[in-house]
Amino acid sequence: MNTQLEDAVVKAREQLLSSAMKEVQVSQGPVRSILQALGWDTFDIHSVVQEYSVGKGRVDYALKANPNTTDVFLEIKAPGKADDAADLQLFEYAFHQGVPFAVLTDGRVWNFYLPSGQGNYQERRLFKLDIVEFELAEACARLERYLAFDRTKTGKARTEAVKEYEDGFQKKKVKEIIPKVWQRLLAEPDDLLCALLIEAVEAEGGQRPLRDDVVNFLRATGGTAPSVKNVLSAGLPNTSFAPASLTNSNSIGISPSQGNGVGFCIASNAWQKYSSGKQCYVAVIRHLVTTYPEFPIRFQNAKAKGKRAWISKNREDLFPGRPDFQQSEVTTVGNGWLVGTQMSAQVEMPRRVETACACVGLVFGRDIKAVFL
Repeated sequence: MNTQLEDAVVKAREQLLSSAMKEVQVSQGPVRSILQALGWDTFDIHSVVQEYSVGKGRVDYALKANPNTTDVFLEIKAPGKADDAADLQLFEYAFHQGVPFAVLTDGRVWNFYLPSGQGNYQERRLFKLDIVEFELAEACARLERYLAFDRTKTGKARTEAVKEYEDGFQKKKVKEIIPKVWQRLLAEPDDLLCALLIEAVEAEGGQRPLRDDVVNFLRATGGTAPSVKNVLSAGLPNTSFAPASLTNSNSIGISPSQGNGVGFCIASNAWQKYSSGKQCYVAVIRHLVTTYPEFPIRFQNAKAKGKRAWISKNREDLFPGRPDFQQSEVTTVGNGWLVGTQMSAQVEMPRRVETACACVGLVFGRDIKAVFL
């Protein structure tokens, strides 16, 4: 624990809150004492260079942990004056001079920048630290992380700052993609999205809505993610429900006396157990593929809507645009055919197997019985 830094930050807080300070007072008071506590010799004119010339302008401090490099530009403003214009000026100085790190502060708020980052200068801000609002330990940790003399000299401060920035930048970009992807899913809802909503509505409402009603509802939400309660309170217009036989235990092919767990059987043959619903689903489809030559094409054609195929000889057809699922959620079922396994065991697996049975004239729950969950 750097007690010298803690003392410097505590004193800086008191100075900043007790009186209105001018820029020079901020520079010679809070900033100078914090730099000294971070290991910088503020009396060494070769290490901490004041009024450093940059073209036609100047920077308040240029910090040099190594003789032949300028490691940090530090610009100081009066309290409340560290605005966007000051950000831009400092950013331009650092960028054109090739300085890897830039700091703008009014004594209280410390803005840390990576000039080599991506996007506009505001997007290149690594962190904004308010030494008054932040807990003392966190404020000191951040100051040491980015500005400690020893970490700057070894390059560790810069290396870790770059990694932190890149991680944050990527997370931000991915976050920005979410609304666009959500809109696309609403425009053409896929099986998984529909299955999740169908399952949630069935769990709360006791009956299963038609898939078309769910699709229409999703398209009409205008990009707002629906909750189950919102779905139920808003209502599904013109909703009709599947027969009761599709929601009771017999609809997934098991009677109370057949409580043998996840698995399936053909007619009255022995019950075949599996450790997961996915394994059971694949086994049922594999049986139909190998037993009925016409089944794969019929099952393929039975999928009327949505981009994801139920069965195909091409992985991309099963999970368009999802190479991760194409590798982890695709299984062979014989004769070159493939099926995807990323779906709801409670809703989608029984639904697909029911359709699969119908493709070859079988009745799900009578000719083939199965439990997926």
